[in-house]
Amino acid sequence: MTRTVLLAFLTLCSCGPWPDTSSAPLARQNQPWPQLLPLDPILDPAGPAFTGDAEAQALSARAAALRTRAAVLRRPVEDEAAMEALRARLSG
Repeated sequence: MTRTVLLAFLTLCSCGPWPDTSSAPLARQNQPWPQLLPLDPILDPAGPAFTGDAEAQALSARAAALRTRAAVLRRPVEDEAAMEALRARLSG
């Protein structure tokens, strides 16, 4: 069985034309080498430093809004009117 599948696979592969790789442009000729960046900022366990209090407050406000939205989504919905009001609140 394995030989039959292998023979069928090789037969199908030999039916198509082989690509002409000698005329394909090389990627190294068309583009510069990628720029390597240091890993220290990525691997820092403390995370990226904030630039100021305004950024920290904005991040805290966003986290609080996400927690509030999660609490709303966890509540059970009793009727269709409440479901529509929830949809309207979450879409806006």
